[in-house]
Amino acid sequence: MKIIALICMTGCMLFACRSSRSDVALTGTKWVLESLEGQKVEMKVANNEIVMQFNDGEKRVTGMAGCNRFFGGYEMDGNKLKFSHMGATRMTCPDREAEARFFKILESTDAFQLKDEHLSLLQKGKVLALFKKKSVEK
Repeated sequence: MKIIALICMTGCMLFACRSSRSDVALTGTKWVLESLEGQKVEMKVANNEIVMQFNDGEKRVTGMAGCNRFFGGYEMDGNKLKFSHMGATRMTCPDREAEARFFKILESTDAFQLKDEHLSLLQKGKVLALFKKKSVEK
């Protein structure tokens, strides 16, 4: 009986470890912004979008904030997420207001959640930004 319990516990632990790793699969994905603080993001320039990608090996995040490229570091521990040393190009464009809101969200982010092909950036449990998964073309 003890052997069966031990096997069950080991299986559960392996499953939990494997599922937690897959839950934090931020890399290999292009994340396209859908909403900021519950409001759909509508860009003024056609085909402009706010996107980001994570590089787990370098702990770097890069992307496009509408018309300016951005880059920086990130730290992740479980579902905790903090962006740091962020920088961006400084071209002027009509979507500047959306970019400014997005950068402020990155500064405020303290956690994330992955669910059904969506990434949520959170602050104290509140959804600040919602992204949709788009596979990276190789």
